[in-house]
Amino acid sequence: MMTKSRKTANLRRTANRLLWLSLLLCGFMLPAWAQPSVGAALSQSEILIGDQVTLTITASYSPPVEVKSIGFEVLNQEPKLEVISARRFEKEGENGLRIAEVEIKLTSFDSGYYLIPPIPITYEQNGQQATIRTNGLALSVNTIPVSPDAKQIQPIKGIIEEPVNFRDVLPYLIGAVLLFALVGGLLFYFLRRKRPEPPPPPPRKVLAHILALEQLEALGQQKLWQQGQVKRYHSELTHILRAYLERRYGIKAMERTTEEILRELEQAGMEATYRSQLQQLLRTVDLVKFAKAEPPPTFHAEAMEKVSGFVEQTKDEALEVELPPDNGFK
Repeated sequence: MMTKSRKTANLRRTANRLLWLSLLLCGFMLPAWAQPSVGAALSQSEILIGDQVTLTITASYSPPVEVKSIGFEVLNQEPKLEVISARRFEKEGENGLRIAEVEIKLTSFDSGYYLIPPIPITYEQNGQQATIRTNGLALSVNTIPVSPDAKQIQPIKGIIEEPVNFRDVLPYLIGAVLLFALVGGLLFYFLRRKRPEPPPPPPRKVLAHILALEQLEALGQQKLWQQGQVKRYHSELTHILRAYLERRYGIKAMERTTEEILRELEQAGMEATYRSQLQQLLRTVDLVKFAKAEPPPTFHAEAMEKVSGFVEQTKDEALEVELPPDNGFK
């Protein structure tokens, strides 16, 4: 009986020890079960210089675990590997499983065998952070294979010419059209442009009495009174005389009466003899212009001579005037 009881006690102690051992093992394994499942993979293990390869980092986890960061910055430790781009994705799996994934584009311009270090992944569980790492990888970067014939000097090949088409000559056609249009426009502008009129000749300066005598000579050559135009003849004769008085003495003689002209000439300093002679000339001509009877032919020639004589007697050798376009004779 004692032997049987002792065996029973031993069995109970052994069962208790196994139970506590199981609970202890479960306590140690719970954190391991809650860790994220991580991994890294290359789209290909060999590339040529300058080609790109995709490195995919995956972390699968379930709440309350939360992945904080995926530290792919460790790739910068290898200076001959260049990170072109990196994108992170989050997606849902089955039974509440979450998957964090990062796709990284890598390239290299130096041939060699490169080890991609394990990528650290930081996660948080129940307010505590921990880090787990992916597996390491290897990437082989190869140079472009060169054929044995590439080192041999090859003969010079002829130029392969393409047939000429419309698109090849189109720029030249457009340039020619624009050039002809420009030349035509310039020719049209210069041919149709109105040429500026030549400037008028500068006015000729002449002595006041010479101008009056030239006008009297031109009046005589018209032979107005010989053609029966007596009043016109004496009107032109009076006009020449009055214009001469304006230039010679600086008075307004065209629109003045004979008495007003004489008063202004007296103030201008004309001698009494010349004023008396001028008074007789002006009154005689006025009588002819307004008279109904026609005087004898000798009267007209004498009037011309008296006006010419008056101009010669009162001339000023230093007084010059600009010769008008119509020579001062209307």
